[in-house]
Amino acid sequence: MIALLAWNHAGAALLAYEPFDYPPSELLSGQSSGTGFVGSWEQGGFNAYVNDVFRISPGALTYHGLVTKGSNHVAVEAVQGPGIAGLTRFFSNNIAVPGQIYYLSFLHRPDAAEDYASLVVGIGEGKELSIGKSGTVRMYHISQRGGVNRVLSDVTPVVGRTVFLVVKMDFRDGPDRFTLFVNPAPGKPEPVGAFIKDDLDLEFADRICLYSRAAWSVDEIRFGDTWNDVTPALAAPGK
Repeated sequence: MIALLAWNHAGAALLAYEPFDYPPSELLSGQSSGTGFVGSWEQGGFNAYVNDVFRISPGALTYHGLVTKGSNHVAVEAVQGPGIAGLTRFFSNNIAVPGQIYYLSFLHRPDAAEDYASLVVGIGEGKELSIGKSGTVRMYHISQRGGVNRVLSDVTPVVGRTVFLVVKMDFRDGPDRFTLFVNPAPGKPEPVGAFIKDDLDLEFADRICLYSRAAWSVDEIRFGDTWNDVTPALAAPGK
């Protein structure tokens, strides 16, 4: 069992960051760079037993104005036949503590129209938060893993088009409050209007999981205390 460490929130720019800056063509499983995580990427996720479809691919995903690092991303192949693909990485502690507010962001690109592709926050079972695209509902959304009580955005996944997803996680006594932002402007203040899910109580959450059956790509996972931590903007030309 992985030991969980306490974060020092004072002055932290990012609590965890995964730019997937690994050599091209290698499997993601077993890779352990990035910051703020404990251990390496390993097989995980609810009923997920496929781990060899996550591979480092040349070329970083980009979104207009967003700071990126490295020159590669993770490309995920579609699962052939039955089964679910899942790779997990642990935070250094449980984040689902009432009174805590965190922000999570990542780049998501569908590489085929069929099936689901998501990032899941939780413990690998029970109630978990899922962020991404469905195989049946053609909008980016947040939901309880499994598609329970989806909250749909107004942005449709398009094959080959990268989107910037940001989730504000406000942990409370009872149901928590999760707010999804799709394609916000990096370096700008947190928008007022977004898509809110407030009927899910995460009692414990110590990991993220790349969880899918679809072909898709992911890059630039950031986890921090503030909006600015996870939406850094490129410097203006000449500065």
